[in-house]
Amino acid sequence: MSLSLNRPIPYTQGWKQTVIIGSIVGGGLSMLLIFLQPFDTDQVQFNYKVLKLAGYGLCFLIPILVMHPIENALFKKQQYRWYILNELGYIIACLLLVYTACYFYNTYIVNNGGSASLDGWRYFMIYYGLPFMPFLGPLWLYFRNRFGKITLPESSTQKNILTTITGENKKETLTIAVSDFVYAQAQQNYVAIHYLIDGNLQKEMMRSTLSNIQKQVPDAWQVHRSYLVNLAYLKTISGNSRKRELFLTISSEAIPVSQKYYEALQKRASNSSQK
Repeated sequence: MSLSLNRPIPYTQGWKQTVIIGSIVGGGLSMLLIFLQPFDTDQVQFNYKVLKLAGYGLCFLIPILVMHPIENALFKKQQYRWYILNELGYIIACLLLVYTACYFYNTYIVNNGGSASLDGWRYFMIYYGLPFMPFLGPLWLYFRNRFGKITLPESSTQKNILTTITGENKKETLTIAVSDFVYAQAQQNYVAIHYLIDGNLQKEMMRSTLSNIQKQVPDAWQVHRSYLVNLAYLKTISGNSRKRELFLTISSEAIPVSQKYYEALQKRASNSSQK
C-alpha cells in the first residue's frame, strides 16, 4: 500500500490551470444544485434562488485558491515531486475547507442570517457534504491529472553529498556520493543500482524497490515503472507515441520512458543542450 501511495504523479502547479479546474468543478456543483435541486430544495422558495445556489461554486473555487500557495510550497520542498499520498491529503483538506465555506454560506446567505454552530456544521458535513463526495472527488481528481504535468528541476540539488543505500537483506548497504548515482533498474524483487567509482560504471544488486531507492537518493527520478535515473547524466531523449527512450552520457543502454515523463524530459534535454 505504501509503495503505491509514494508513487509520483502529475501536479497542477500553475494558477491559471488551478482557476480553470476550480471553475469547472465549482460550476458543476452549482449546476447540480440548480437543475437537480437535491435535498428537497425544490420545495423551498427564497429570494434570488438561482443566484444564491450558483454562489456555492465560489465556495468551491475560493478555498482551492487559498490552498494553492500551500501545496506549491510543499511541491517545491519535495524537490518538484507530488505523490499520490500528497494528492489524497490535499483533496481531503480542501474538501473540508470547501464544505465549511458552504456551511457558512448556507447559514448566512442562503438562509438570510441564520446562526452557525458546531453541531450545525457537523450536521451539514454529514448530511450535505458527504453525499457530494462521489461527484466532486473523482471529477476534481480527473481534471487535476488532466491539467497536471511532471516537472523536473533544471539542475541537481545535491553536490558531493554522501548517501547510504540500504536493501531489505542484512548487510546490504552501499555508500556513494549522490552525484555518482547513475541509474537503477527494478528486476522483480531486486534493484540493480548503477553508479560510478573513479569514473567507471559499477553495478550493485539489492533486494529492494524503486520507491525505497528513490527515498535514499535525492537526485533519482523515476522515468519509467522500472527505472530511476540521475538527470545530471541525461544526454538525449527520443521516441514517438509508441516507444520513448532516453540515453545517458556514460551508458549506452536505452532506458524506456513513460509517457507522462516524456514532455518534461524533452524540455530538460533541450535546456541542457542550449547551455
